[in-house]
Amino acid sequence: MSTRTCPRESDVLDAVSAGRWPDRAPADLRAHAGTCPICAALGTVAAALRDEHDAEWSAARVPDAGVLWRRAQLRARAEAARIATRPIAAAQGVALACAAGLAVAFLGAGLAWITPWLDWLAASVSTLGADALTVTAVASLAGRAVALAFTIWIVLGPVVLYLVLADE
Repeated sequence: MSTRTCPRESDVLDAVSAGRWPDRAPADLRAHAGTCPICAALGTVAAALRDEHDAEWSAARVPDAGVLWRRAQLRARAEAARIATRPIAAAQGVALACAAGLAVAFLGAGLAWITPWLDWLAASVSTLGADALTVTAVASLAGRAVALAFTIWIVLGPVVLYLVLADE
């Protein structure tokens, strides 16, 4: 396919872009466009595009500079707040890890405190005539249940508080 060009295409485009096409264009250019199909089509299409551009340009609503400035300020503040919360999130992660470590430590200390109490309970029940092996098994199971409940409370308590008090 061969492309045909006309040496007067740029003159037609200049007339359209200046808003002179077709009424205020030079007479020789209008006469040429009347005989040249390339320039006639170019003038018609370019004029239609120019009219559409002018219509859209006049209909465009540009916001006030104060509104744009305010939006930029709000965006900058939001970005600064987001950047500022990064260290806080890291500190919360460290605090959660510390809470988990404390829970493990309290569990170990709690077992050391609960074991003598469970032994005393087993001795008290055995003096009443119950089987000591059964009492020891029940006391051991109860001790494990208390330790598990304590651990769950220590670990999940801060997580639940964080979820309840979080803004988002």
